[in-house]
Amino acid sequence: MGDDRAETYLRLLAESELRRVLRLLGQAGRKPDGGSVPAGGLLPDGAFRPGSDIASSIAQISWVGDVLIAAGVLAQDRVSRIAAELDAALTARARSESPRRATRLNLALERIGTQRSGAPPGPHGTAQPMQVTLIGRKLRVAGERAPSELHLMTLVRTPSGAAVTAAMRMHWPPDGSCADLEITGAGPQHLPYNQLWAVDDQGTRYRLELLGEGETATWQGTADLSPAPPPGARWLDLIADETRRLIRLDLTRAKAAAPALSSATERPQAAPGERVLAGQAERILASAGEVGGASADPHLGEIITVLAAAGAIAPDSPAPGHLAALCQRLGARGHGITAAAAADIPVPWASVLAGLDPGPAGPGPEWHAPFGVILADVDGTRFALGGLTSAAGTSHLHVVATGVPLPTGGWDPGFSWWVRDDDGNWHVGTPSYPHWRDCGRVAFRVRLTPPLGARPDTVEVAVTGPATRIRALLPVREAPEWRTLDT
Repeated sequence: MGDDRAETYLRLLAESELRRVLRLLGQAGRKPDGGSVPAGGLLPDGAFRPGSDIASSIAQISWVGDVLIAAGVLAQDRVSRIAAELDAALTARARSESPRRATRLNLALERIGTQRSGAPPGPHGTAQPMQVTLIGRKLRVAGERAPSELHLMTLVRTPSGAAVTAAMRMHWPPDGSCADLEITGAGPQHLPYNQLWAVDDQGTRYRLELLGEGETATWQGTADLSPAPPPGARWLDLIADETRRLIRLDLTRAKAAAPALSSATERPQAAPGERVLAGQAERILASAGEVGGASADPHLGEIITVLAAAGAIAPDSPAPGHLAALCQRLGARGHGITAAAAADIPVPWASVLAGLDPGPAGPGPEWHAPFGVILADVDGTRFALGGLTSAAGTSHLHVVATGVPLPTGGWDPGFSWWVRDDDGNWHVGTPSYPHWRDCGRVAFRVRLTPPLGARPDTVEVAVTGPATRIRALLPVREAPEWRTLDT
């Protein structure tokens, strides 16, 4: 987990903050008339106040620590200890430490001391065995006010739970007569049922919960099942309310889903800090596809300074120049990058920019392709790809995972997602709205920028973690039997 240089840098920065605040404290120790400062540091507006300046120093050290954690060069326990030690030292010297605050700091230091030195943040559980079964069913819900189609794509099972990846497409009447419903967005709230549940061929009942997020015309999510259907289950009936069978999900015809055409495991070549800057570039590219255009973190310049000083990027690294060039091309200002813009940017970035150019007017083709691929583990995390959808001008990759690291601080090291279609065009992925389950399973969607056009025959999915990169070539085809039931 990194080397001593990053920890030394953070400790020196903390010592600098300690000296700065103590210097201000000494300057504010006497009022102009020679009297003492009132208890609590109550000084005229604009003057030094111990409490707020201590909090600002701790926040600064914690922020820098989060950057170093994201780069993988410093562990969470080291950052927590340095911040707690600085907090205790400043508070004691400012003579504003209450017994409750002192007790809290001592307990924090004791807790940090019991952690394994240098241990990275642990995952939310561990990667569990997973099984995928293609479903490929479409439930068309008729109705005058909120007609829709619910696509049920792939069942993903773990020992402790199961979920069917799902997408919902609304077909709002064009005359605007349902504007009061449309404004609430797409989603299962428009289904004309009070309750949904499932039953298998043995009569076992399963609680069913639709979880996800919706835009105006589309909803992406999962149909969560509890408990998980056993491997021997032959089918599941989706039941509305108590007795109305809506659709049968066959679990026998596709036990073994189509595997990846090829797969490769690699070690990323980028330095730790360069991966952080690549993540920033991905956020900028994704924002370029949103209303309002591209935006960049106003602290990018500071982030680069921190990474360089801690040795996480080399002095001659091209990453800052690439990031400056990307911001320049997109007109994103206020980022604080001082490096000169590079003449070129990485090919995937350029491909995304080319794909964001205005295309033909009107909606593109719409399709829903179930996937049944479980990737090789990426740094202890296992991903099942459950579907790829394109509708209403957006495209999403559906993912269910186990062993995903929990976010730490304000930075989530996360994973980088890229998709390349069979025309060679790259699409950057943005994971969104994870739904965590107690068993350590998480389902989320990866929104693609720019969206896919016509359904490709194959896509390459690249997932990059802190130390591992998986590249898989997958066939994209609609289920062999997209059977539809009208209700």
